Amino acid sequence: MKTLKLIFFLCMAWVVPGFCHPHVFVDATVKVLFDKDGFTSVRNRWVYDELYSTAMMSSGDVDGDGVISPKENEWFKSIILDPLEGNNYYNYVQRGSDFLKAKQVKNFKATLQNRRLVLDFDVYFGCPATNDYSMLVVVVADVTNYILMTTDMESADVEAPDSIDVEFFNDGVSDLTLFKAFHSGIEGLYLRYKKK
Repeated sequence: MKTLKLIFFLCMAWVVPGFCHPHVFVDATVKVLFDKDGFTSVRNRWVYDELYSTAMMSSGDVDGDGVISPKENEWFKSIILDPLEGNNYYNYVQRGSDFLKAKQVKNFKATLQNRRLVLDFDVYFGCPATNDYSMLVVVVADVTNYILMTTDMESADVEAPDSIDVEFFNDGVSDLTLFKAFHSGIEGLYLRYKKK
């Protein structure tokens, strides 16, 4: 009996760490979008690792031509992105002491570039501008650490019309209460904006 217990614990020692580290790797870039009324959405570009890309293309590229057709595009959205709706599509936008709820995904497009699956999409929030500054912190990350998302906040950008005044910079989020569950290396994009 002791031998069986020992074998069980040795197996668990090997298996459990497999569930504790990332299984998929994504290089992400973001652009925060505004219209004349205020903050609208976060534009995402996710570039997956080659192994995951190959596996997904083998299932999703039905005709095997290496090009994602409109019908195949819908399959990629439903398989990859739709299950993330409950996690705000891994787009976390802090305003005050709350996270904003994502309302929908727009402009979704899946492509294969240099053997890597690329997803481009906008996560729509909608938060109007006022005459006083509003503050936001934007983070794109998987808090479960199943997907290791390396988000390049140094290259993050903002697109806004002349009627909106926006200032932004990147920095760590470890001191912010809402982000305590996120791993310590994650950076956010800090923004303040108002009507001109």
